[in-house]
This record gives sequence, structure tokens and C-alpha cells, in this order.
Amino acid sequence: MSRTYRRKNERHEYRWVLCERTFESGYVQRFMLDRHSPEGRRAINRFHSDAQVTMSSGPPRWFRRVFKRHQSNVNTRQYLRWLANPSYEPVMSVRHRHSAKWAWW
Repeated sequence: MSRTYRRKNERHEYRWVLCERTFESGYVQRFMLDRHSPEGRRAINRFHSDAQVTMSSGPPRWFRRVFKRHQSNVNTRQYLRWLANPSYEPVMSVRHRHSAKWAWW
């Protein structure tokens, strides 16, 4: 499903996207960007790009790799315990393609 089709009738609140914060003289200064200015258009474009981190985005590659390695090591340990003691009942962690995403958020 294309991204355009998914977002066809979606309405966005740009107030938090256009809010710019700076730290000056010990205080956080907030000001709103004009949505038609180059900086405002840049902020809105970044919001709509895939570079924006949201809850619907996936976990980073490094986290998926660490998660997969950990899960593989746990399963290997269970298998080796079963080989050493056949009466041991192994509990294998079944890998699902969304497991890392569920663990990330």
C-alpha cells in the first residue's frame, strides 16, 4: 500500500511541527515558524518524510541485530541444556518478524 494512499484523507496538526525552540541566556525561547517561510516548509517536509521518527516507524537496524542475536543465544542455550540433560524440557523463544518492533516501543 503506497504512503500516498494511506495518508489520503489525513489531517495534520502542524502547531508542534512549526514550534521552534532555542536556548538563550539560561531560558528556553519558543517561537512559531510561518508555514509559508522556507524554514516552515522545511519543517513540514521533514515531518512528512520518512526520516521523521514516529511510533509507526520501525526500530533501528542496530537494535534489530542485537535483539536477534540475544534471542538466538537464548535458544542455543536451551538447546545445549537439553542435549546435556535429555529430561530437561527446553523453552524456545519463537522469533516473530515483529518481535524487535514490539520490544523497541
